[in-house]
Amino acid sequence: MGLVDQELSEPYSIFTYRYFVYLWPQLCFMAFHRGRCVGTVVCKMGEHRNTYRGYIAMLVVIKPYRGKGIATQLVTRSIQVMRESGCEEVSL
Repeated sequence: MGLVDQELSEPYSIFTYRYFVYLWPQLCFMAFHRGRCVGTVVCKMGEHRNTYRGYIAMLVVIKPYRGKGIATQLVTRSIQVMRESGCEEVSL
């Protein structure tokens, strides 16, 4: 929560995090460096117009770690899991 609150302009309540983490724990990833969380992606998936759609809700990498491919890896891993789960498209 601290990472997202620090880096994103939109404030989220604890209930927003619980919604994503409890319903789609397999679509929430964090990146660590030396025991410190430096990035995260929070996603969900569900039925949409007779197909499954993934949605990337939050993507954060702290400033000193940007430009190193961390966000790319977080998103790639999320999309891979969504595809394996039957999603045909992903949106932001």
